[in-house]
Amino acid sequence: MTDFREQAAVAQRANLDFFFGVAGKLLEGEEKLIRLNLDTTKTTFADWYQRMQAGLTTKEGEEVTGLQDALMLPSAEKVVTYERQAAEIVSTMQTQLAEVVNAQYQEVNREVQWFVENVAQNAPVGSEAAIAFLKQGASLANTACESVQKATKEAVDIAQSSLSAATKTASEMTKATDEAVEKAEKAAKVTKQ
Repeated sequence: MTDFREQAAVAQRANLDFFFGVAGKLLEGEEKLIRLNLDTTKTTFADWYQRMQAGLTTKEGEEVTGLQDALMLPSAEKVVTYERQAAEIVSTMQTQLAEVVNAQYQEVNREVQWFVENVAQNAPVGSEAAIAFLKQGASLANTACESVQKATKEAVDIAQSSLSAATKTASEMTKATDEAVEKAEKAAKVTKQ
């Protein structure tokens, strides 16, 4: 009886460790996302302030109107950078959660194996078929979990490579757009003169 109570206490402690481990990793990720949002907001407001100050010193009305338009649309480069940073935080959070879940899975797997072996050693004569069935079930569950973990890892790898490709494409498009805007601004200044 004492052995069962000790095992139950150990299992409860393991469950608490698992819960607080997952909760801690989620809170860390949320904190990073909140900090990213706050930093992005501060930077955006500082940029707007500088543009407004520069625009107010300008005497030409067209430049002030252009300044208002520029304030409305954030730089595509900044948007891509923000999205990349947010994706990195989420990816890191997923990896950390997977590590915590995998550690818990390994612990549960050891406990199940111990249970099966304990039952097998203490089973009455003639229960070999039931023990074999129990061992087979544990083995199948273990194989299924490993397959799910492998598929999940492959999906995360594919998502990360897709994100990298999308970020690269967006950066290239941003650069091309910025170059086109600069050319248009130069052409507009030439026609004014």
